[in-house]
Amino acid sequence: MKGNASISGRGWSIGVLLVLFILVVIVTRIFNDSSQLESSQNSDSPPISIAEFNYFYIYNQSDSTFETTRLLGDFEPPGPPIHVLNPGQNYTYRVAIKNTDYRNAYVRYTSTSSNSVYIDITLRTYGSDRVILVTAIQGLTYSQNAEKLYIRNRYEP
Repeated sequence: MKGNASISGRGWSIGVLLVLFILVVIVTRIFNDSSQLESSQNSDSPPISIAEFNYFYIYNQSDSTFETTRLLGDFEPPGPPIHVLNPGQNYTYRVAIKNTDYRNAYVRYTSTSSNSVYIDITLRTYGSDRVILVTAIQGLTYSQNAEKLYIRNRYEP
């Protein structure tokens, strides 16, 4: 009876060795998988990375109501919805960042009262740099800095 109650001996040390072996295999697989993701130069698929985005802010300081009639490019997935920008409102866009490439997103706002009043905007990132380019404008004026665009009524004396 004394021999059955003891946990010492050969059976216990084999169990410990088995547990240690399993832990070594698990740790080796984890480090091996992560190093393959980092050095996938010879692979068809790029390494997994966390997506980064820059913010752009569009402010409607005019008397017109605008609707987005064009949204395409490198927006944060799944992309912004078609929306209305009423006087006094603003909208925030998120555009992808890639350190060595330009990323562009295109927006067109058209007045809900007249198709001849519109503004075409390119939101561009290059690494952490960002710029807003107004590529076409009709019936409006604007002011801007690197991340904000203010749409205004055209002043007519």
